[in-house]
Amino acid sequence: MKFTKYIVILTLFTLISCVTNRLIFHEKQASEFDKLDIQTVVKLERQKHSKDITPERLIGIGEGIYPNINKYVLATPKTYVINETPNFRLETQYFYVATNSMVKVILYQWDYLEKEKSDFIAEKKYTKKFKVFQAKFDELVTQLTSEFGEPVSTNIKQSKVKDETFRDDLRFKRADEMNAYLFMFGNDNSGFRQIRLAVYKD
Repeated sequence: MKFTKYIVILTLFTLISCVTNRLIFHEKQASEFDKLDIQTVVKLERQKHSKDITPERLIGIGEGIYPNINKYVLATPKTYVINETPNFRLETQYFYVATNSMVKVILYQWDYLEKEKSDFIAEKKYTKKFKVFQAKFDELVTQLTSEFGEPVSTNIKQSKVKDETFRDDLRFKRADEMNAYLFMFGNDNSGFRQIRLAVYKD
């Protein structure tokens, strides 16, 4: 029994900690998502030396990101942050059921890791930032397509919107009811970029 639990924890560690370096889900790991509880998350994030920034107030997640078709009552998400050098600050929120501590959705958020000093003027800095974020977004699309197959919906606004905030997004869904929703916000005038990825199972 202890050996089985060890294998489950090891598998979940791979599932969570390697999201940016390896394929996000592997077929053999899909069933493990149902076994992920918040106590395991805390242990895994401590092993990664992530910083716990869980808010004291209740925070929800919009139905546009996580439909919550089973109407779970979710607690304030355990929230962690870690630098993904050289370019990103990665924040991860684990939304879990208040009554049994089972995780129902993981929300990743990549923000630009601002440098203390920069020799770039704003225009050049933004150009570099845009390239970095687009490369990250494209990398995640490739990983998700490999794991989930082709997206079930694609909405790319970046090239169609001028002087406004845009959102590029793709949704993926597998036959086993595992879902992934990837989206990137941006505004070329302000230089804003942010990527989010929600992973959940219906």
